[in-house]
Amino acid sequence: VSSDDSKSLANEPPNKELKNYSGSIVCYPQKILLPKSLLEVQDAVRRSAVAKKNVRVISLPSSRSYSPVICPEVGGTVINVEALNKIISIDSKALTAVVQPGILVGDLQDQLDEKGFTFPVTPDYNGVSLAGGMGTGAHHSSLRFATGIADWVDEIKVIDGRGDLQTISGKELETARVHLGLLGVIVEMKIRILPQYKLQYGADKIDDAKLEGDIVSLVKNHDYARVMWFPSNKIFVLDHFDKVPMTTPGESYNTTWTSTPNISWLGDIPIGTLNSSQFAQCAAETVRAKTFFGMYKTIDSSSKAPVGRSHKMIAGTCEPGKCSWDYGIKTRTVEVGMPLSKVKDWIADVRSILAVHKGCFPILGIYMRFSAASNAALGEAYGHDSFVFEIHVPQTSKPSLEPSSDVYDEIVQMSLAKYEGRPHWGKNSLPYFLNLGPEQYPEWKTFETLRTRMDPGNVFKNPFWSQIQAKKSDTPNAPGCAVAKTCICATDSDCGPNATCGNGGFFTEAKVCRKN
Repeated sequence: VSSDDSKSLANEPPNKELKNYSGSIVCYPQKILLPKSLLEVQDAVRRSAVAKKNVRVISLPSSRSYSPVICPEVGGTVINVEALNKIISIDSKALTAVVQPGILVGDLQDQLDEKGFTFPVTPDYNGVSLAGGMGTGAHHSSLRFATGIADWVDEIKVIDGRGDLQTISGKELETARVHLGLLGVIVEMKIRILPQYKLQYGADKIDDAKLEGDIVSLVKNHDYARVMWFPSNKIFVLDHFDKVPMTTPGESYNTTWTSTPNISWLGDIPIGTLNSSQFAQCAAETVRAKTFFGMYKTIDSSSKAPVGRSHKMIAGTCEPGKCSWDYGIKTRTVEVGMPLSKVKDWIADVRSILAVHKGCFPILGIYMRFSAASNAALGEAYGHDSFVFEIHVPQTSKPSLEPSSDVYDEIVQMSLAKYEGRPHWGKNSLPYFLNLGPEQYPEWKTFETLRTRMDPGNVFKNPFWSQIQAKKSDTPNAPGCAVAKTCICATDSDCGPNATCGNGGFFTEAKVCRKN
């Protein structure tokens, strides 16, 4: 790399503004590069290394992550590999495919389907890239197999921090699966695929008195299954998918992400109304609990039990500009994974939290998903069958203290501290990552050893990872920081006006904000 190359990168114009899809995370890189080949990726990394520019990798114009994992240092470089989005080859005998990192999971699924195959894991929204979903631990839900995208990758080719091409497979891949973009730029992935199959959908409403005793067996009874728990209504919904022969009539497909009306012209009024009181939140939860059924366009099958091709049933997508977040519906999300062996105790503790302070969950209730044990070192399901809970919190354009936010925060803090929970890397706010280490991830040091070998100059080590290692945020607490989710409250000032910081009602180690 010439000195002229170094100067040209170091003397770039002022920083750009790069937001995630909902605008909740904002990065300030100096340059956004769009390589179209492996050689261009290598050149971008080498020039950045010489110019001492911190690098992060994305594969969409607006990342789907809620967490600061996506941001480089202010003035750093973002490499966007969205142009590397092709299937390179399919081996029908070995049931593998070689693909580029920027391919969207939904596009991958559609192209595999044309050849008679499917990729059996995808998050509910399949507009994420394959490499991004792998790197942050994106997953679906089943106890019959490991459900993370990362679990179905057999080999990756990576441009490391020196700009060299490395191949990672075998035992070392277990460490690298959930990579957080810290090892370099993935340029090629070998994934496992399956012959295409059809799924039939169903949903059962069940008295939540049976939740602790029955949840594991209920989930294991199905090929894919999820639980939406609506505590204030004392019910939970088990929605599930089961394999049926390909000859079964039905070409139904998921419409979850295309069913939202455009209410953006109303601004913050709808969400503001929902968040105006706990009564409004609880009323919304009741409606959701009473009426929930998966959203499908039913074709050639019963509307009560729609049938369709696997990838069309377990996930969906929406056109850019026509998604719920474009139409004025925005949320913040928390998600934590824990060992399945602790699910009964955890549910009992959540009940205890709610017995002290009422909380309502208006979007999907307490949304629970599952995975068989994984060997992905930094994954939520590493080493054991697992469950995760997720709370979708409706949010206006300006963060505010939602009516049940103290309950949400107490549940999260309890899950992290008492149950050694593992927060989803692509969700959650920074404070929930700051106490992570070998206690939660037995192979933590192994990952750090691999990271430093792949990137000795720390080209890809961003502020997110540096703060996790230091167990401390770089940003001093400012008034209202707990409302903005950049801190866990320590003083009343952290909670903003008309609110106080106090202990959790049941899990008293928690520190939460409550309105006066």
